[in-house]
Amino acid sequence: MLDFFRQKGLSNVLYGVIMAGTILTFVLGFRPNASMKTASINQVCAARVRGRCLEPKDFFAAYRMLMPSRSAEASRRLNLKRVALDGLVERELLDDEARRLGIAVTEAEVTDQLYAGYVRASVPAADPTVAQQVLREMYQSYARAGILSGEIAEAHFNERDTAIPIDFRDAKSRVFDMKVYERKVRGLSNRSTEEFREGQARELLAAKMRDIVRDPVRVSEGEALEEYKRRNETATLTWIPVKEAWAARWAVDTKPAAVDAWVKEHQAEFDSALEERQKDDAPQAGHIRHILVKTPYGANEEEKALAVAKLSWAAARILAGESFAEVAREVSDDPGSASKGGDVGDKTDGFVPPFRYVADSLRPGEFSPAVETQYGFHLIIRDDPARAAEVTAAVKHKVARSMYAKATATEAALGIAKKIDEAMRGGQAAQDAIKAVTAPYLRAEKIDTIRVLQAPTAAADGGAPTGPPPPLPSRRFDAATDPDRPQPQTSSEFNRGGDPFPGLSPDGSTMVVSFAFGATVKDDDVLADPVRTPDAYVVVQLKQHKTSKREEFDKDRDTFVEELLRAKRDEALAQYVRRLRQAAKTDVKIDDSYVVETKTDGGAGGASDEEDEY
Repeated sequence: MLDFFRQKGLSNVLYGVIMAGTILTFVLGFRPNASMKTASINQVCAARVRGRCLEPKDFFAAYRMLMPSRSAEASRRLNLKRVALDGLVERELLDDEARRLGIAVTEAEVTDQLYAGYVRASVPAADPTVAQQVLREMYQSYARAGILSGEIAEAHFNERDTAIPIDFRDAKSRVFDMKVYERKVRGLSNRSTEEFREGQARELLAAKMRDIVRDPVRVSEGEALEEYKRRNETATLTWIPVKEAWAARWAVDTKPAAVDAWVKEHQAEFDSALEERQKDDAPQAGHIRHILVKTPYGANEEEKALAVAKLSWAAARILAGESFAEVAREVSDDPGSASKGGDVGDKTDGFVPPFRYVADSLRPGEFSPAVETQYGFHLIIRDDPARAAEVTAAVKHKVARSMYAKATATEAALGIAKKIDEAMRGGQAAQDAIKAVTAPYLRAEKIDTIRVLQAPTAAADGGAPTGPPPPLPSRRFDAATDPDRPQPQTSSEFNRGGDPFPGLSPDGSTMVVSFAFGATVKDDDVLADPVRTPDAYVVVQLKQHKTSKREEFDKDRDTFVEELLRAKRDEALAQYVRRLRQAAKTDVKIDDSYVVETKTDGGAGGASDEEDEY
């Protein structure tokens, strides 16, 4: 059985007799039991599989063996208790399937495995991604515990080999030692050697079934080449989102006749919204409202100037009669208050000093110049209850306009996107197409730039502003400068399995990827129809398609095929065990109390020896 017996000499013969005696004792003393116990009515079981009982001690042994060096945090993160119990259930189903097919393990096979120093723990395979994560962390745990070297752990993970090498040899003689075996088995599983051997017999039978499922899987040359192309061929796109927010501001005809007609068709919806808005927008004594136009961290003069221009546009609308609250809903970049008409309550203690100083100094009905903070620029007003009737009247008119613009913005955005798409397919460059299509929405109205009260560093102690900030360049906020305007953007490189750009639905992504990698599609071609995202219609143009070369595949073939084969075998096994679980779903009963993870790391003394939470 061992190379040892092939050696000559009296000393070797004597050692051979001793070792043969050890093996005989090992086999006779720890024979595998062929089946699990059938559960009695009162028997405590962590799970039942077709009437057989998986006892708590079996569950805790599997739990310990999956990760000998762990914490409660790691157990929670991996849902390790659930993994352990699902692994046992999967093992039992695989064993049933093996017996149905006439497959078995012999006592000699179990002995050879343990004598060679290999033990097994079932990692459920139904989800390959989860299985790989658990398997990797399992081997890392064995390495942290000093049971395996890091190199061996990595090799076993790469091979998806769940036969964990454990050294049961005597430190001096380097041969199998029963006492070492008993000690390590107890430390790994907290089970007797008889119970451990029984469990390992079932693990070995399940492993045979897994090999039967995985081993026939092959990867052809053509399949590997096609997958290599799928992963390594890349595309880059030019994409132009036409946002509904931009269309609502600039491209929707809000003439009174059109708005009134829409309201008549949506009277109930309008009445409900109006009631809610009038309640939210009613001035309340002492309440502060604001509109925020954000600027990026470390904003330059141009970015600040554009933010002030947008705030000036908002202020002009309010001065023209629109309610502060309605403008705040449309313009403000503060999501917490925008939906409430900019209302931040009547307490300013929690606000940054420049905002607090200006807000506290306002009289009822007065709104501020632009106030600069680290977040951007604010327009602030203090509610005036005396103007409640005026505000209510303004709300009724402007709610109708706002709802109409929002409702018709989708159609407007689609129409503009189609025009840009058509112009680009006719040969126009993206910028030229955008300029031509959006030109009708530019307005010549003059808007005075709002005064900026203070710079971010002024009044840091909450006192009065120290003086006017340096003047910013004069900028306009209109359809051509609105940050939401249609602008060409360049995607990152992506492959056939990647996401071309944010916001695409699965169907949209499939459409764009099919276009980008189409056999007849050339660089600069434009997708025939705009693609929908949650807030826009997007014009898509292929910027560049990089193909992979056969020579590159040939260079990487062996490594790539090996990786692909592992993944394909993982998926084949996953599909197989999912079918087993589905077929046996009425025959599997799990006690969920065993898979509840602890909430905190309680230390080694905080749990029983069975539960072993450390």
